Amino acid sequence: MQTQGTKGREGQARGQRPNQRGMVMMVAMVLLAGLIFVAGTSAIRSTRQTQVSAVEMDNIRTFYAAEGAVEWGAGELKSLLGSQLDPTQTDLNALPAPTLSGYTINAYNITKVGTLTAERISSGEYIGLQGYVQRYTVQARVSSNRRTSEIVREIQHQFIPLFQFGVFYEKDLEIIPGPNMTFAGPIHTNGDLYMAAESHIWCNSTVTAVGHYWHYRKDNAHPDPPGAVDVKNALGAYQNVWRGSYWLDNRQATWATDALNLWGGTFRDAAHGLTTLRLPLPPAADQHVVVERGVVGDGPLERDAKYWYKASVRYVDGTLKDSAGNSLVQPGVYTYTANKFWDDRQDKWVDMVEINVGTMISGGYTPANRILYISHRNGDAPVVRITNAATLPTGGLTIATDLPLYIKGNYNSTAKKGSALLCDAITLLSPSWSDAASSSSLSSRVASSMIVNACIMTGHVGTINGSTYSGGLENIFRFIENWDAATVTYRGSIIDLWFSQFATAPWSYGAYYTAPTRNWAFDTDLLSPANWPPGTPRVQTVQRGKWRQIS
Repeated sequence: MQTQGTKGREGQARGQRPNQRGMVMMVAMVLLAGLIFVAGTSAIRSTRQTQVSAVEMDNIRTFYAAEGAVEWGAGELKSLLGSQLDPTQTDLNALPAPTLSGYTINAYNITKVGTLTAERISSGEYIGLQGYVQRYTVQARVSSNRRTSEIVREIQHQFIPLFQFGVFYEKDLEIIPGPNMTFAGPIHTNGDLYMAAESHIWCNSTVTAVGHYWHYRKDNAHPDPPGAVDVKNALGAYQNVWRGSYWLDNRQATWATDALNLWGGTFRDAAHGLTTLRLPLPPAADQHVVVERGVVGDGPLERDAKYWYKASVRYVDGTLKDSAGNSLVQPGVYTYTANKFWDDRQDKWVDMVEINVGTMISGGYTPANRILYISHRNGDAPVVRITNAATLPTGGLTIATDLPLYIKGNYNSTAKKGSALLCDAITLLSPSWSDAASSSSLSSRVASSMIVNACIMTGHVGTINGSTYSGGLENIFRFIENWDAATVTYRGSIIDLWFSQFATAPWSYGAYYTAPTRNWAFDTDLLSPANWPPGTPRVQTVQRGKWRQIS
Protein backbone atom coordinates (compact mmCIF):
# COMPACT_ATOMS: atom_id res chain seq x y z
CA MET A 1 0.00 0.00 0.00
CA GLN A 2 1.34 3.39 -0.99
CA THR A 3 0.82 6.70 0.83
CA GLN A 4 -0.28 9.90 -0.91
CA GLY A 5 3.17 11.51 -0.70
CA THR A 6 4.83 8.69 -2.53
CA LYS A 7 2.38 8.75 -5.34
CA GLY A 8 2.97 12.47 -5.79
CA ARG A 9 6.74 12.04 -6.13
CA GLU A 10 6.23 9.32 -8.66
CA GLY A 11 4.01 11.52 -10.76
CA GLN A 12 6.46 14.35 -10.51
CA ALA A 13 9.27 12.13 -11.60
CA ARG A 14 7.33 10.81 -14.51
CA GLY A 15 6.53 14.30 -15.57
CA GLN A 16 10.27 15.29 -15.69
CA ARG A 17 11.77 12.35 -17.66
CA PRO A 18 10.79 13.48 -21.18
CA ASN A 19 12.51 16.86 -20.70
CA GLN A 20 15.72 15.29 -19.38
CA ARG A 21 15.80 12.82 -22.22
CA GLY A 22 15.48 15.64 -24.70
CA MET A 23 18.40 17.50 -23.16
CA VAL A 24 20.57 14.40 -23.21
CA MET A 25 19.66 13.85 -26.84
CA MET A 26 20.57 17.40 -27.73
CA VAL A 27 23.90 17.16 -25.95
CA ALA A 28 24.59 13.86 -27.66
CA MET A 29 23.73 15.36 -31.05
CA VAL A 30 26.00 18.31 -30.41
CA LEU A 31 28.82 16.02 -29.35
CA LEU A 32 28.24 13.75 -32.31
CA ALA A 33 28.23 16.71 -34.66
CA GLY A 34 31.49 17.89 -33.09
CA LEU A 35 32.99 14.48 -33.44
CA ILE A 36 31.85 14.28 -37.03
CA PHE A 37 33.33 17.72 -37.66
CA VAL A 38 36.64 16.80 -36.04
CA ALA A 39 36.74 13.49 -37.81
CA GLY A 40 35.91 15.12 -41.10
CA THR A 41 38.48 17.84 -40.61
CA SER A 42 41.09 15.28 -39.65
CA ALA A 43 40.22 13.19 -42.65
CA ILE A 44 40.47 16.20 -44.94
CA ARG A 45 43.77 17.23 -43.33
CA SER A 46 45.10 13.68 -43.57
CA THR A 47 44.09 13.49 -47.21
CA ARG A 48 45.75 16.80 -47.91
CA GLN A 49 48.89 15.73 -46.06
CA THR A 50 48.92 12.49 -48.00
CA GLN A 51 48.56 14.46 -51.20
CA VAL A 52 51.36 16.86 -50.19
CA SER A 53 53.62 13.94 -49.17
CA ALA A 54 52.94 12.25 -52.48
CA VAL A 55 53.82 15.43 -54.37
CA GLU A 56 57.00 15.90 -52.37
CA MET A 57 57.98 12.28 -52.92
CA ASP A 58 57.29 12.64 -56.64
CA ASN A 59 59.48 15.74 -56.75
CA ILE A 60 62.30 13.94 -54.96
CA ARG A 61 62.09 10.86 -57.14
CA THR A 62 62.00 12.90 -60.34
CA PHE A 63 65.00 14.94 -59.16
CA TYR A 64 67.00 11.80 -58.47
CA ALA A 65 65.97 10.33 -61.79
CA ALA A 66 67.33 13.44 -63.56
CA GLU A 67 70.49 13.29 -61.48
CA GLY A 68 70.90 9.62 -62.34
CA ALA A 69 70.58 10.42 -66.04
CA VAL A 70 73.28 13.11 -65.73
CA GLU A 71 75.63 10.77 -63.87
CA TRP A 72 75.06 8.13 -66.52
CA GLY A 73 76.09 10.65 -69.16
CA ALA A 74 79.17 11.66 -67.17
CA GLY A 75 80.26 8.02 -67.03
CA GLU A 76 79.70 7.52 -70.77
CA LEU A 77 81.66 10.69 -71.53
CA LYS A 78 84.55 9.64 -69.28
CA SER A 79 84.73 6.29 -71.04
CA LEU A 80 84.79 7.98 -74.45
CA LEU A 81 87.54 10.41 -73.39
CA GLY A 82 89.67 7.43 -72.40
CA SER A 83 89.99 6.51 -76.08
CA GLN A 84 89.33 9.80 -77.90
CA LEU A 85 91.14 12.90 -76.70
CA ASP A 86 89.11 15.31 -78.82
CA PRO A 87 85.72 13.83 -79.72
CA THR A 88 83.46 15.63 -82.17
CA GLN A 89 79.90 16.64 -81.36
CA THR A 90 78.81 13.76 -83.60
CA ASP A 91 80.75 11.39 -81.33
CA LEU A 92 79.06 12.90 -78.29
CA ASN A 93 75.61 12.64 -79.86
CA ALA A 94 76.22 8.93 -80.52
CA LEU A 95 76.66 8.14 -76.81
CA PRO A 96 73.71 6.05 -75.55
CA ALA A 97 71.08 7.69 -73.37
CA PRO A 98 69.94 6.00 -70.16
CA THR A 99 66.63 4.17 -69.73
CA LEU A 100 64.62 5.07 -66.62
CA SER A 101 61.61 2.88 -65.86
CA GLY A 102 58.56 4.96 -65.02
CA TYR A 103 60.06 8.23 -66.28
CA THR A 104 60.26 10.03 -69.59
CA ILE A 105 63.54 11.64 -70.70
CA ASN A 106 62.39 14.75 -72.55
CA ALA A 107 65.89 16.09 -73.22
CA TYR A 108 69.36 14.55 -72.95
CA ASN A 109 72.46 16.31 -74.31
CA ILE A 110 76.23 15.99 -73.94
CA THR A 111 77.87 19.08 -75.38
CA LYS A 112 81.43 20.35 -75.82
CA VAL A 113 81.76 23.88 -74.44
CA GLY A 114 84.34 26.18 -76.00
CA THR A 115 87.87 25.05 -76.85
CA LEU A 116 90.84 23.66 -74.94
CA THR A 117 92.13 26.46 -72.75
CA ALA A 118 95.33 26.90 -70.75
CA GLU A 119 94.46 27.74 -67.18
CA ARG A 120 95.18 26.96 -63.57
CA ILE A 121 93.20 23.90 -62.48
CA SER A 122 90.29 25.13 -60.34
CA SER A 123 88.24 21.96 -59.86
CA GLY A 124 88.86 18.40 -58.76
CA GLU A 125 91.74 16.75 -56.96
CA TYR A 126 94.70 18.64 -58.45
CA ILE A 127 93.67 22.22 -57.88
CA GLY A 128 96.45 24.76 -58.31
CA LEU A 129 98.45 23.06 -61.06
CA GLN A 130 98.74 24.65 -64.48
CA GLY A 131 96.88 22.67 -67.11
CA TYR A 132 94.71 22.57 -70.17
CA VAL A 133 90.97 22.15 -69.74
CA GLN A 134 88.23 21.16 -72.16
CA ARG A 135 84.75 21.59 -70.70
CA TYR A 136 81.62 19.60 -71.47
CA THR A 137 78.07 19.73 -70.12
CA VAL A 138 75.71 16.84 -69.51
CA GLN A 139 72.04 17.94 -69.41
CA ALA A 140 68.95 15.86 -68.70
CA ARG A 141 65.26 16.79 -68.33
CA VAL A 142 63.18 13.99 -66.84
CA SER A 143 59.39 13.83 -66.22
CA SER A 144 57.07 11.64 -64.20
CA ASN A 145 53.28 11.79 -64.57
CA ARG A 146 53.09 15.03 -62.56
CA ARG A 147 56.56 16.51 -62.19
CA THR A 148 59.60 17.52 -64.29
CA SER A 149 63.20 18.01 -63.18
CA GLU A 150 66.14 19.28 -65.24
CA ILE A 151 69.81 19.18 -64.18
CA VAL A 152 73.04 20.31 -65.89
CA ARG A 153 76.52 19.19 -64.78
CA GLU A 154 79.90 20.44 -66.00
CA ILE A 155 82.59 17.89 -66.80
CA GLN A 156 86.24 18.95 -67.10
CA HIS A 157 88.72 16.98 -69.21
CA GLN A 158 91.99 18.10 -67.64
CA PHE A 159 95.41 17.68 -69.20
CA ILE A 160 98.18 18.32 -66.66
CA PRO A 161 101.79 18.74 -67.86
CA LEU A 162 103.83 16.20 -65.93
CA PHE A 163 106.92 18.25 -65.22
CA GLN A 164 105.07 20.37 -62.65
CA PHE A 165 105.50 17.46 -60.25
CA GLY A 166 108.66 17.24 -58.21
CA VAL A 167 108.20 13.46 -58.16
CA PHE A 168 105.64 11.38 -60.08
CA TYR A 169 105.53 7.57 -60.10
CA GLU A 170 103.25 5.15 -61.92
CA LYS A 171 104.31 2.23 -59.71
CA ASP A 172 104.88 2.13 -55.95
CA LEU A 173 107.00 5.06 -54.79
CA GLU A 174 109.62 4.40 -52.15
CA ILE A 175 111.39 7.32 -50.46
CA ILE A 176 113.70 6.11 -47.68
CA PRO A 177 116.80 8.36 -47.83
CA GLY A 178 119.70 8.25 -45.40
CA PRO A 179 120.67 11.95 -45.45
CA ASN A 180 118.20 14.83 -45.10
CA MET A 181 116.05 15.55 -48.16
CA THR A 182 113.70 18.43 -48.97
CA PHE A 183 110.99 18.21 -51.66
CA ALA A 184 109.71 21.52 -53.01
CA GLY A 185 107.37 20.22 -55.72
CA PRO A 186 104.25 18.02 -55.56
CA ILE A 187 104.82 14.29 -54.93
CA HIS A 188 102.41 11.81 -56.54
CA THR A 189 102.18 8.09 -57.15
CA ASN A 190 99.52 6.00 -58.83
CA GLY A 191 100.58 3.15 -56.54
CA ASP A 192 101.40 2.86 -52.85
CA LEU A 193 103.68 5.38 -51.13
CA TYR A 194 106.39 4.13 -48.78
CA MET A 195 107.91 7.26 -47.26
CA ALA A 196 110.16 7.39 -44.22
CA ALA A 197 113.61 8.75 -43.33
CA GLU A 198 116.76 7.75 -41.55
CA SER A 199 117.36 11.44 -40.80
CA HIS A 200 114.68 13.90 -41.95
CA ILE A 201 112.34 14.56 -44.90
CA TRP A 202 110.56 17.86 -45.51
CA CYS A 203 107.71 18.00 -48.06
CA ASN A 204 106.83 21.57 -48.98
CA SER A 205 104.01 20.80 -51.42
CA THR A 206 101.22 18.25 -51.80
CA VAL A 207 101.76 14.52 -51.29
CA THR A 208 99.21 12.27 -53.04
CA ALA A 209 98.95 8.50 -53.56
CA VAL A 210 96.21 6.68 -55.44
CA GLY A 211 97.25 3.66 -53.37
CA HIS A 212 98.02 3.73 -49.65
CA TYR A 213 100.62 5.52 -47.56
CA TRP A 214 102.94 3.43 -45.36
CA HIS A 215 105.69 4.67 -43.08
CA TYR A 216 108.11 1.77 -43.54
CA ARG A 217 110.28 0.02 -46.07
CA LYS A 218 108.51 -2.25 -48.50
CA ASP A 219 111.15 -4.98 -48.31
CA ASN A 220 112.04 -7.44 -45.56
CA ALA A 221 110.35 -7.02 -42.16
CA HIS A 222 108.88 -3.58 -42.86
CA PRO A 223 110.88 -1.65 -40.25
CA ASP A 224 109.97 1.96 -39.41
CA PRO A 225 113.03 4.19 -39.94
CA PRO A 226 113.48 6.64 -37.05
CA GLY A 227 113.77 9.97 -38.88
CA ALA A 228 111.14 12.72 -38.99
CA VAL A 229 108.74 13.05 -41.94
CA ASP A 230 107.32 16.57 -42.11
CA VAL A 231 104.63 17.59 -44.62
CA LYS A 232 103.34 21.16 -44.86
CA ASN A 233 99.64 21.52 -44.16
CA ALA A 234 97.16 23.79 -45.94
CA LEU A 235 98.27 26.71 -43.74
CA GLY A 236 101.96 26.22 -44.58
CA ALA A 237 102.97 24.70 -41.23
CA TYR A 238 104.93 21.43 -41.04
CA GLN A 239 103.14 18.50 -39.40
CA ASN A 240 105.06 15.35 -38.51
CA VAL A 241 103.92 11.82 -39.36
CA TRP A 242 105.16 10.81 -35.89
CA ARG A 243 102.32 11.45 -33.44
CA GLY A 244 104.18 10.93 -30.16
CA SER A 245 103.54 7.22 -29.77
CA TYR A 246 102.86 5.95 -33.32
CA TRP A 247 103.44 6.70 -37.00
CA LEU A 248 100.30 7.98 -38.69
CA ASP A 249 99.72 5.88 -41.78
CA ASN A 250 97.20 3.29 -42.99
CA ARG A 251 97.96 1.01 -40.07
CA GLN A 252 95.85 3.42 -38.04
CA ALA A 253 92.10 2.91 -38.41
CA THR A 254 91.60 6.68 -38.13
CA TRP A 255 94.15 7.54 -40.83
CA ALA A 256 91.66 9.08 -43.31
CA THR A 257 90.10 11.48 -40.82
CA ASP A 258 93.30 12.23 -38.94
CA ALA A 259 95.19 13.03 -42.15
CA LEU A 260 92.53 15.52 -43.23
CA ASN A 261 92.49 17.15 -39.82
CA LEU A 262 96.27 17.32 -39.60
CA TRP A 263 97.22 18.39 -43.12
CA GLY A 264 94.01 19.91 -44.46
CA GLY A 265 94.13 18.02 -47.76
CA THR A 266 97.82 18.40 -48.65
CA PHE A 267 98.54 14.73 -47.77
CA ARG A 268 95.99 12.31 -49.26
CA ASP A 269 95.77 8.74 -50.52
CA ALA A 270 93.25 6.03 -51.44
CA ALA A 271 91.32 6.69 -48.25
CA HIS A 272 90.42 10.08 -49.73
CA GLY A 273 89.37 8.74 -53.15
CA LEU A 274 92.12 10.00 -55.46
CA THR A 275 91.93 9.43 -59.23
CA THR A 276 94.74 7.84 -61.24
CA LEU A 277 96.68 10.19 -63.49
CA ARG A 278 97.98 8.51 -66.64
CA LEU A 279 99.35 9.44 -70.01
CA PRO A 280 96.58 9.32 -72.63
CA LEU A 281 97.18 5.73 -73.77
CA PRO A 282 94.97 2.66 -74.13
CA PRO A 283 94.12 1.38 -70.62
CA ALA A 284 96.12 -1.85 -70.99
CA ALA A 285 99.23 -0.17 -72.39
CA ASP A 286 102.50 -0.12 -70.43
CA GLN A 287 103.54 3.52 -70.42
CA HIS A 288 107.04 2.46 -71.54
CA VAL A 289 105.56 2.63 -75.06
CA VAL A 290 106.03 6.43 -75.04
CA VAL A 291 109.78 5.87 -75.57
CA GLU A 292 109.40 2.94 -77.98
CA ARG A 293 109.54 3.04 -81.75
CA GLY A 294 106.51 3.72 -83.85
CA VAL A 295 104.98 0.54 -85.28
CA VAL A 296 102.29 -0.40 -87.75
CA GLY A 297 99.03 -0.51 -85.88
CA ASP A 298 99.69 2.43 -83.58
CA GLY A 299 96.38 4.15 -82.94
CA PRO A 300 95.73 7.86 -82.38
CA LEU A 301 96.57 7.63 -78.69
CA GLU A 302 99.96 6.04 -79.33
CA ARG A 303 100.70 8.49 -82.10
CA ASP A 304 99.90 11.38 -79.78
CA ALA A 305 102.04 10.05 -76.92
CA LYS A 306 105.11 8.43 -78.51
CA TYR A 307 108.24 10.54 -78.87
CA TRP A 308 109.02 8.65 -82.06
CA TYR A 309 106.23 10.70 -83.67
CA LYS A 310 107.03 13.93 -81.81
CA ALA A 311 110.70 14.05 -82.81
CA SER A 312 111.79 16.07 -85.83
CA VAL A 313 115.06 14.06 -85.96
CA ARG A 314 115.38 10.27 -85.50
CA TYR A 315 118.54 8.20 -85.25
CA VAL A 316 117.53 4.53 -85.57
CA ASP A 317 119.89 1.60 -86.17
CA GLY A 318 122.58 3.79 -87.66
CA THR A 319 120.26 5.74 -89.96
CA LEU A 320 119.53 9.45 -89.39
CA LYS A 321 116.27 10.88 -90.76
CA ASP A 322 113.83 13.69 -90.19
CA SER A 323 110.18 13.08 -89.30
CA ALA A 324 109.22 13.04 -92.98
CA GLY A 325 111.66 10.19 -93.67
CA ASN A 326 114.32 12.26 -95.43
CA SER A 327 117.90 11.13 -94.82
CA LEU A 328 120.20 13.49 -92.91
CA VAL A 329 123.97 13.80 -92.65
CA GLN A 330 125.34 15.21 -89.40
CA PRO A 331 129.02 14.27 -89.06
CA GLY A 332 130.45 14.03 -85.58
CA VAL A 333 127.13 14.13 -83.76
CA TYR A 334 126.34 10.39 -83.53
CA THR A 335 129.04 7.77 -83.00
CA TYR A 336 128.62 4.03 -82.46
CA THR A 337 131.19 1.96 -80.57
CA ALA A 338 130.84 -1.70 -79.61
CA ASN A 339 131.93 -2.70 -76.10
CA LYS A 340 132.59 0.94 -75.25
CA PHE A 341 132.86 0.53 -71.47
CA TRP A 342 132.05 -1.84 -68.62
CA ASP A 343 128.90 -1.24 -66.57
CA ASP A 344 129.62 -2.82 -63.21
CA ARG A 345 125.97 -2.84 -62.17
CA GLN A 346 124.78 -4.53 -65.34
CA ASP A 347 127.92 -6.71 -65.33
CA LYS A 348 128.50 -6.32 -69.07
CA TRP A 349 130.23 -4.29 -71.76
CA VAL A 350 127.83 -1.85 -73.35
CA ASP A 351 127.41 -1.13 -77.06
CA MET A 352 126.96 2.61 -77.30
CA VAL A 353 125.71 5.35 -79.56
CA GLU A 354 127.12 8.63 -78.26
CA ILE A 355 125.50 12.01 -78.93
CA ASN A 356 127.89 14.98 -78.95
CA VAL A 357 125.59 17.92 -78.16
CA GLY A 358 128.35 20.53 -78.61
CA THR A 359 128.97 19.32 -82.18
CA MET A 360 125.22 19.28 -82.81
CA ILE A 361 125.01 22.97 -81.88
CA SER A 362 128.16 24.12 -83.66
CA GLY A 363 127.23 22.23 -86.84
CA GLY A 364 123.71 23.68 -86.93
CA TYR A 365 122.16 20.24 -86.53
CA THR A 366 119.75 20.95 -83.70
CA PRO A 367 116.33 19.34 -84.34
CA ALA A 368 113.89 21.95 -85.61
CA ASN A 369 111.38 21.32 -82.80
CA ARG A 370 114.19 20.52 -80.31
CA ILE A 371 113.05 16.88 -79.93
CA LEU A 372 115.39 13.99 -80.79
CA TYR A 373 114.56 10.28 -80.80
CA ILE A 374 117.30 7.66 -80.77
CA SER A 375 117.29 3.86 -80.76
CA HIS A 376 119.47 1.01 -81.98
CA ARG A 377 119.83 -2.74 -81.60
CA ASN A 378 123.55 -3.10 -82.26
CA GLY A 379 125.41 -5.51 -79.98
CA ASP A 380 124.07 -7.45 -77.01
CA ALA A 381 123.82 -4.43 -74.66
CA PRO A 382 122.70 -1.39 -76.68
CA VAL A 383 122.78 1.95 -74.82
CA VAL A 384 122.90 5.70 -75.51
CA ARG A 385 125.25 8.27 -73.98
CA ILE A 386 125.10 12.08 -74.00
CA THR A 387 128.34 14.02 -73.85
CA ASN A 388 129.58 17.61 -74.22
CA ALA A 389 126.19 18.89 -73.06
CA ALA A 390 126.96 21.55 -70.44
CA THR A 391 125.40 24.02 -72.89
CA LEU A 392 122.20 23.17 -74.74
CA PRO A 393 120.71 24.69 -77.89
CA THR A 394 118.61 27.83 -77.70
CA GLY A 395 115.03 26.70 -77.15
CA GLY A 396 116.13 23.70 -75.09
CA LEU A 397 116.40 20.03 -75.97
CA THR A 398 114.42 16.85 -75.35
CA ILE A 399 116.05 13.46 -75.99
CA ALA A 400 114.03 10.24 -75.90
CA THR A 401 115.23 6.65 -76.20
CA ASP A 402 113.85 3.23 -75.38
CA LEU A 403 117.32 2.24 -74.14
CA PRO A 404 119.42 2.84 -70.99
CA LEU A 405 120.81 6.37 -71.06
CA TYR A 406 124.10 7.64 -69.63
CA ILE A 407 125.06 11.28 -69.08
CA LYS A 408 128.79 11.98 -69.04
CA GLY A 409 129.80 15.21 -67.30
CA ASN A 410 127.73 18.28 -66.52
CA TYR A 411 124.39 18.59 -68.30
CA ASN A 412 122.66 21.90 -69.02
CA SER A 413 124.77 23.60 -66.34
CA THR A 414 125.49 26.76 -68.36
CA ALA A 415 122.61 29.18 -69.07
CA LYS A 416 120.02 26.56 -68.11
CA LYS A 417 117.31 25.83 -70.69
CA GLY A 418 114.23 23.63 -70.73
CA SER A 419 115.29 20.02 -71.17
CA ALA A 420 113.89 16.52 -70.76
CA LEU A 421 115.56 13.11 -70.90
CA LEU A 422 113.31 10.07 -71.40
CA CYS A 423 114.81 6.59 -71.20
CA ASP A 424 114.64 3.01 -69.93
CA ALA A 425 117.06 3.82 -67.07
CA ILE A 426 119.50 6.65 -66.36
CA THR A 427 123.10 6.51 -65.10
CA LEU A 428 125.27 9.52 -64.24
CA LEU A 429 128.96 9.39 -65.17
CA SER A 430 130.97 12.15 -63.51
CA PRO A 431 133.33 14.56 -65.32
CA SER A 432 136.19 12.33 -64.09
CA TRP A 433 134.77 9.19 -65.66
CA SER A 434 137.22 7.14 -67.76
CA ASP A 435 136.01 4.44 -70.14
CA ALA A 436 139.42 2.82 -69.90
CA ALA A 437 139.13 2.43 -66.12
CA SER A 438 135.54 1.20 -66.21
CA SER A 439 136.45 -2.46 -65.66
CA SER A 440 138.92 -1.67 -62.86
CA SER A 441 138.08 -1.81 -59.17
CA LEU A 442 135.70 0.68 -57.59
CA SER A 443 138.62 2.46 -55.96
CA SER A 444 139.90 3.28 -59.46
CA ARG A 445 136.63 4.93 -60.44
CA VAL A 446 136.66 8.08 -58.30
CA ALA A 447 133.95 10.57 -59.21
CA SER A 448 134.07 14.36 -59.25
CA SER A 449 131.09 16.63 -58.59
CA MET A 450 128.46 17.03 -61.28
CA ILE A 451 125.52 19.31 -62.18
CA VAL A 452 122.38 18.16 -64.00
CA ASN A 453 119.43 20.41 -64.89
CA ALA A 454 116.75 18.35 -66.64
CA CYS A 455 113.36 16.76 -66.31
CA ILE A 456 113.75 12.99 -66.16
CA MET A 457 111.28 10.34 -67.29
CA THR A 458 112.69 6.90 -66.66
CA GLY A 459 112.19 3.47 -65.07
CA HIS A 460 113.53 1.47 -62.17
CA VAL A 461 113.90 -2.10 -60.92
CA GLY A 462 111.09 -2.72 -58.45
CA THR A 463 111.36 -3.87 -54.87
CA ILE A 464 110.45 -7.49 -54.27
CA ASN A 465 108.21 -7.42 -51.22
CA GLY A 466 109.95 -9.23 -48.39
CA SER A 467 113.27 -9.37 -50.24
CA THR A 468 115.23 -7.07 -52.54
CA TYR A 469 115.04 -3.28 -52.13
CA SER A 470 114.85 -1.18 -55.30
CA GLY A 471 117.00 1.57 -53.86
CA GLY A 472 114.05 3.97 -53.72
CA LEU A 473 113.72 7.41 -55.22
CA GLU A 474 117.13 8.36 -53.78
CA ASN A 475 118.69 5.90 -56.25
CA ILE A 476 116.64 6.76 -59.34
CA PHE A 477 119.91 8.04 -60.79
CA ARG A 478 122.23 5.04 -61.07
CA PHE A 479 125.93 5.28 -60.24
CA ILE A 480 128.94 3.07 -61.02
CA GLU A 481 131.70 5.20 -59.40
CA ASN A 482 133.04 6.00 -55.95
CA TRP A 483 131.16 9.22 -55.13
CA ASP A 484 132.17 9.49 -51.47
CA ALA A 485 133.90 12.85 -51.91
CA ALA A 486 131.65 14.27 -54.62
CA THR A 487 128.24 15.97 -54.92
CA VAL A 488 125.50 15.61 -57.51
CA THR A 489 123.56 18.85 -57.83
CA TYR A 490 120.26 18.16 -59.55
CA ARG A 491 117.36 20.46 -60.39
CA GLY A 492 114.36 19.22 -62.33
CA SER A 493 111.36 16.91 -62.15
CA ILE A 494 111.62 13.14 -61.62
CA ILE A 495 109.01 11.06 -63.43
CA ASP A 496 109.09 7.25 -63.19
CA LEU A 497 106.36 5.48 -65.19
CA TRP A 498 107.67 1.97 -65.81
CA PHE A 499 109.93 -0.86 -64.76
CA SER A 500 113.15 -0.87 -66.76
CA GLN A 501 113.13 -3.39 -69.61
CA PHE A 502 116.82 -3.32 -70.61
CA ALA A 503 118.81 -2.24 -67.53
CA THR A 504 117.30 -4.78 -65.14
CA ALA A 505 120.12 -5.60 -62.70
CA PRO A 506 118.97 -5.04 -59.10
CA TRP A 507 120.21 -2.20 -56.91
CA SER A 508 122.96 -2.96 -54.41
CA TYR A 509 125.11 -0.62 -52.35
CA GLY A 510 128.87 -0.67 -52.05
CA ALA A 511 129.90 -3.29 -54.60
CA TYR A 512 129.84 -1.17 -57.75
CA TYR A 513 129.27 2.34 -56.35
CA THR A 514 129.20 4.53 -53.28
CA ALA A 515 126.73 7.38 -52.99
CA PRO A 516 127.35 11.08 -53.58
CA THR A 517 126.11 13.93 -51.49
CA ARG A 518 122.71 14.53 -53.07
CA ASN A 519 121.91 18.20 -53.55
CA TRP A 520 118.60 17.49 -55.28
CA ALA A 521 115.54 19.68 -55.61
CA PHE A 522 112.52 20.34 -57.75
CA ASP A 523 113.25 23.12 -60.23
CA THR A 524 110.70 25.76 -59.27
CA ASP A 525 111.22 27.43 -62.67
CA LEU A 526 109.04 24.59 -63.99
CA LEU A 527 106.04 26.21 -62.34
CA SER A 528 106.03 28.58 -65.33
CA PRO A 529 104.94 27.09 -68.69
CA ALA A 530 107.60 29.22 -70.41
CA ASN A 531 110.26 26.94 -68.90
CA TRP A 532 108.75 23.57 -69.80
CA PRO A 533 110.93 21.36 -72.04
CA PRO A 534 110.00 20.78 -75.68
CA GLY A 535 107.27 18.15 -75.99
CA THR A 536 106.35 18.12 -72.29
CA PRO A 537 103.99 15.14 -71.78
CA ARG A 538 100.56 15.56 -70.23
CA VAL A 539 98.61 13.23 -68.01
CA GLN A 540 94.84 13.37 -68.15
CA THR A 541 91.96 13.13 -65.73
CA VAL A 542 88.21 13.65 -66.00
CA GLN A 543 86.67 15.61 -63.13
CA ARG A 544 83.05 16.37 -62.34
CA GLY A 545 82.55 20.10 -61.96
CA LYS A 546 79.70 22.25 -60.71
CA TRP A 547 76.05 21.37 -61.33
CA ARG A 548 72.77 23.24 -61.18
CA GLN A 549 69.07 22.40 -61.19
CA ILE A 550 67.12 24.29 -63.85
CA SER A 551 63.67 23.06 -62.85
